[in-house]
Amino acid sequence: MKTIRNIVHKLHVLVLTSFCLLSFSSCSIALEILDDFITGEPSSSSGTNSDTQTSYDDSDLPAGGCPSQLAASAFEYAKKYAAADTQYKYGAQDPLRAIQVDCSGLVIRCYRYALQNTNYSLVQNDMSSSYMYQHTSIPTTSPRRGDLVFMTYNNSTVSHVGIFDRFEGGQVYFIDAIDQGKGKCVTERHYSKNDKKIVGYGIMKLKS
Repeated sequence: MKTIRNIVHKLHVLVLTSFCLLSFSSCSIALEILDDFITGEPSSSSGTNSDTQTSYDDSDLPAGGCPSQLAASAFEYAKKYAAADTQYKYGAQDPLRAIQVDCSGLVIRCYRYALQNTNYSLVQNDMSSSYMYQHTSIPTTSPRRGDLVFMTYNNSTVSHVGIFDRFEGGQVYFIDAIDQGKGKCVTERHYSKNDKKIVGYGIMKLKS
């Protein structure tokens, strides 16, 4: 009986939130509530997102660095953006089902999803790729899935960031958001490990 009441309650919340979205031209708070309702992940009693499929070793994790499990979770959300019809918009970091992001907005959103129901939070919720590189990441030469890939397109300062997937066949695979003029902007791409566009890799810093 309690389960039925819970289902009815959730349906009421969904209907009410949907009404808010339809009734107002700008209702970002309601959009986030609806988004969290749809995409919410179960959490373990320890306060981190549950994952029974993979074993993680954070024995050498730098102080303040994002745990491997949460970085991997952020990567899984990046895959959801890649599968959606995500459009590029500079400065945007829309939640899933909205959807417009830029490169740093994608990273921020995926990490915010991954950190739901945990004891962690981002150092900042609005930052550029250059700011992440300089202030909110820990340099690493051994990136894990979900860590950050910093890039440049002007051969000087960091101007782009992606979410690392893997090294394979001398290539660096990552998911990022890039303005391609039309069509969806979030895709998995790859560069040579020695490509001059690759500036370095970083572990996202978190607050706890």
